[in-house]
Amino acid sequence: MNGLATDAAATLRQREWRRSSNARRWVPALLALLLVVSGCATEPQPAVRSGSGEIRHELAPLTDRFPQLSEAAEATWMSGTMGDDRAPGPSTYWIDAIVTFDENGYAALRSQSSLESTTELPTLDSGLDPSLPAGPFLRSDTFDAEFSQDGRRTTVFLDDESRSLVLTSWFE
Repeated sequence: MNGLATDAAATLRQREWRRSSNARRWVPALLALLLVVSGCATEPQPAVRSGSGEIRHELAPLTDRFPQLSEAAEATWMSGTMGDDRAPGPSTYWIDAIVTFDENGYAALRSQSSLESTTELPTLDSGLDPSLPAGPFLRSDTFDAEFSQDGRRTTVFLDDESRSLVLTSWFE
């Protein structure tokens, strides 16, 4: 009997060892999978805008970047960087602007592209809210592309009543 008990105990130990050996192989793989899945499930954080908060009115910095604005009569705009200034690497810059034209300048700008009425509203820095025209706005992807030169990504809206162009642009 003693020999049978010893053999049975040895067999049980072998089974337990195999089970624990399989568990030792699978547990790290399952943990890694769990980390990957949980990492994918987190919501990406939007890039934080930073800037001086200064509302600017000079035209030259805008017309240098956007020659299409050369006929502008006046502008109200803000700019800054995206993300954390302490992070290494190139910065992404942003410009939000509301640019007003005289009648002839606006007509020339308006004729450059076919535009459609939109219910979409410009998303600008809140410091520009008091200057934002009421709309309704016009826009088109083609018009955006005309302003998205030299690595800039620009969204453009036009407001016929105020003869204004509203743009938001990002670039490095």
